[in-house]
Amino acid sequence: MYHPPFCPNPQCINHRYSPKKNKYYWFAKDGFYSTKIFGKIQRYKCKKCKIRFSKQTFSLDYYAKKKLCYQNMVKELVSTSNLSDMSRRFGVSSNTVINKIHRLSHQAIGVNSELRKYISIHEPFVADGFEGVAVNFYYPNNINILIGMKSLFFYEFNYTTIKRVGKFTEHQKALREYYESIWKADTKSVQYSFNHLIEGLTQFNFINNDIYPIILITDKKLEYNRALKSNVFFRTLSEAQLLHHFTLSSKEPRTIDNPLFPVNYMDRQFRKDIAEHVPKSICFGKNVNNQVERLQIYQLYHNYMKKNRVREKKFICHADIAGIPVSLRKKYIKKIFSQRIFYSHLSLNKSEEDCWFRKYDTPLKERKEQLPGYFDPLSKEFYEDWCA
Repeated sequence: MYHPPFCPNPQCINHRYSPKKNKYYWFAKDGFYSTKIFGKIQRYKCKKCKIRFSKQTFSLDYYAKKKLCYQNMVKELVSTSNLSDMSRRFGVSSNTVINKIHRLSHQAIGVNSELRKYISIHEPFVADGFEGVAVNFYYPNNINILIGMKSLFFYEFNYTTIKRVGKFTEHQKALREYYESIWKADTKSVQYSFNHLIEGLTQFNFINNDIYPIILITDKKLEYNRALKSNVFFRTLSEAQLLHHFTLSSKEPRTIDNPLFPVNYMDRQFRKDIAEHVPKSICFGKNVNNQVERLQIYQLYHNYMKKNRVREKKFICHADIAGIPVSLRKKYIKKIFSQRIFYSHLSLNKSEEDCWFRKYDTPLKERKEQLPGYFDPLSKEFYEDWCA
């Protein structure tokens, strides 16, 4: 017999912890409703806040009109399949595929956020920027990534649109001026985004109640040094010998002995696995938030679903090397494609928050981002602001 795990109302006392003594009696059954896909669905009512909900509320396919295999969708996403390819293979519209990717990205954010707490390895961090394109070639982007040197664990990333530079013909100059008159990227966007990226580093230097110094390795890009120097907290850590920043030329040979190998490796993975980042590809992201959601899913795949080395007989992923318990990793991956993760149960960093709420600005986009109707708001103000 199915029992709801908690009340879906974030304001209810039964939301985070259902009563232990009367575990199965904080709710009451409240009839049924029928759907074409899932058939007869049991409806419930919370005795405390009187909110009505159903079994489908806790499903990843909540409010869904079509059912697809999410495991196959992840395989397609990491095999250079674009939206049109997936639409044809699944026999649905591209909007349906986007909707399913949106749901999967929330699951990926939740798993990454929860399992990062159990990392028990102390290793140097390697950071760098990965450049791509969104909307058109006059709006390149910079994706800052943070990778573990030993485990190759993909810790975090964030996204920012940058200004296109280089040589231009007169026609290209005129086009760039026209586009920038509509939407212009901040000249310090890389510095700001890198600052946000490294703010989360401090959670990884407390392992088993011991404090370890943070070792950060980057190339000699000026924005990285400016970001570290402009942050008072990181200046204090440097003075206390709790932060060591080492720089290396990005022109050094990209071998396994290069300290920047982890970010060079991820650069290669992006270029070969994600359709919009394949060199000289005709695919490119048309919506920044959709592009970031696909990267969140790739982060999930890389950390928890991809074998560390192909030739290894035993399945060992990057999360296992980072010290995350195998049993815990298997538990989360088992339920990720069926049980819905709620935002109110998570503690997210800025880039994850921006992705979850689709806060990234898409150049030249006139309409405000619309959140799906199944989105779980935290407050009335949030609902009015984002879902009106």
